[in-house]
Amino acid sequence: MNLDFIKKNKIFVIISSILLVLILVLIIVFFTLKDDKIKEIKTNPTFNLVGLEYITLKQGDNYIEPGYYAYDEYKNLANSDVLIYGDVDISTIGNYVITYQYRDIILQRRVEVVENNNQKARLELKGKIHIQLYQNDNYKEPGYEAYNANGDDLTNQVLITGDVDTTKVGTYTLIYQLKLDDKTLEQKRIVEVLEKDDSNDNIQTPINDPLKIEITVDETTPTNQSINVSINVTGDNFSYLVFPNDVTTKSQIATYTILKNGTYSFLVYDKNQKVIKKEITISNIDTTKPNGACQATLEQESTEIKVLFASEKIAKYVYLDNQKELKSTTAISYKYPAKTSSNIYVKMYDQAGNESLFKCSIIDNTYYPPITPVNQDEKTVFISETASLKVYITKKNDYYLTRVWARNPYQQLNKFDSPEYGKNLYRPSTLLSKAISKYNLQNKLVVGFNASGFYLKDTFDASSVDKYSSYNKTSVGTLVITDGKVIRNAYNKAYKTWFVAGVDSNNKLRIFTDKKASTTSEINAKKTWSQSVINSGIRNTFTFASPLIENGVKSSITTNMPSYSSKKDRQAICQVNDNNFVLITGKNLTRNNLINIMLSLNCQTGTNLDGGGSIALLYKDKNSTTLKKVIGDSRSLTEVGYFTE
Repeated sequence: MNLDFIKKNKIFVIISSILLVLILVLIIVFFTLKDDKIKEIKTNPTFNLVGLEYITLKQGDNYIEPGYYAYDEYKNLANSDVLIYGDVDISTIGNYVITYQYRDIILQRRVEVVENNNQKARLELKGKIHIQLYQNDNYKEPGYEAYNANGDDLTNQVLITGDVDTTKVGTYTLIYQLKLDDKTLEQKRIVEVLEKDDSNDNIQTPINDPLKIEITVDETTPTNQSINVSINVTGDNFSYLVFPNDVTTKSQIATYTILKNGTYSFLVYDKNQKVIKKEITISNIDTTKPNGACQATLEQESTEIKVLFASEKIAKYVYLDNQKELKSTTAISYKYPAKTSSNIYVKMYDQAGNESLFKCSIIDNTYYPPITPVNQDEKTVFISETASLKVYITKKNDYYLTRVWARNPYQQLNKFDSPEYGKNLYRPSTLLSKAISKYNLQNKLVVGFNASGFYLKDTFDASSVDKYSSYNKTSVGTLVITDGKVIRNAYNKAYKTWFVAGVDSNNKLRIFTDKKASTTSEINAKKTWSQSVINSGIRNTFTFASPLIENGVKSSITTNMPSYSSKKDRQAICQVNDNNFVLITGKNLTRNNLINIMLSLNCQTGTNLDGGGSIALLYKDKNSTTLKKVIGDSRSLTEVGYFTE
């Protein structure tokens, strides 16, 4: 019956089905657009701590960071951008502050390390530590108790040395000892036998000379050391002095050492057993190291260092570049009139003499700004900018100018060799694609070019180099370095004059001149030359080069690579300053053309690269999977040079 209905109403069913599909498509599109709109909505960045803002630890316990979470305005997790200042010394009792900073938001967590009162082995005396008896009285031991760290009763293992003779006036010391495997615990008890007046059975008539006790101590100056207390007792009626640790002395002038803050009582007894009590309170012992953080802003010709926060009562700040002292001052900031390294420290001393060393976070403004095209006769081909790499490709006449700004050229100018160092050769686009895949550059901005010349097989003797020496299809040149590794270092064969170029560890483009060697002295000189190139720190060498510009002027070196007047396909590179480079790639160019172009762009160092049929200029934009060719890429090569983020 349903089939009959469908057959009779075929047109109605078809129209209904189409309408239903359209409605579903509209619903999907609506919610997709809605989700995209939601994703575009910005919110304020959020930053919160996980766990308690105040944590108490026992001395010796481990501190485990509870954590935090930060989200940017797009609700993306940004924990990696959080800066943390301060630490916790679990071995030292005190208060510590850990500061967390995400952008302009600052949070703090306080950690207090308290005394660990876990069970310890102990020996304790019962009764008084200082006992007084009259002559011929009986002495009765008040008792004692002893336990090990497990709480086991070891009282019967206590040894007592010393004796009390109550028939004789005097002071007697009893020593109680408990010997354990790793240490011996000891306590002392003082027993004083006093003279008795037989006529009235009373204590000997006192001398009417009242006692006075004077205590001299510095209770205000902060210190991280112990404090000595000077005690001076005056009066002929003096009998003995009892220190806060129950030790007794018969000297009226004494010194007592205090190790930590607290209230301490000193007792002075006269000969009638009357006592004078004097208390002092010590609060100026401070052994807690300062807490703080700092920030350094590096400019081309100065460095400004600021203390972001510090503990109270800081006496002075010492500003350091690595371990070199720049300034010692009470000021919370210092501007050094020169560019420094990225290892800036501030050492803080508090008024008690405690010190802490903090490494400063760095804001590096020492980079030269990017040089963008301004000439009206240049046609824009490609522009892309990221935080660490900016690429501007323009065309002028028959050649292309590629302006490259690299934040760290030493790391960002790379080279990719043919697999297994020249056993197989590929075109530059294929090599660059392999490099992108191998080094996960799929989401990175990349600009590639050919730099080195064709390979030469069996031209160089590299028999005594490293494990790659048998791969003789490397780029032409006597010294080949890739990613800091020497691939070839042949000494005794080369063209009459050859050149090696690369960026050294100071971000400077360098050009080294090599020469042919045949005699023993020439070969030894060549070994010294090779070592000088290696010592410069160059990560990647490019050969088939020849200097065009040195120190901002035309190079004085004479070479036929390339000739001054012969027009051919040319590729060259020059450096304007530490961060700005220009690639010149085009047809029908002479050596003079390259030199004049570089001079017009204010290049300080420039060199020819491989040309002819080997020129190549390629790029891949950020987050793009497509590698695009601008010019060249027609010949298989041993390697490709490239800038990347």
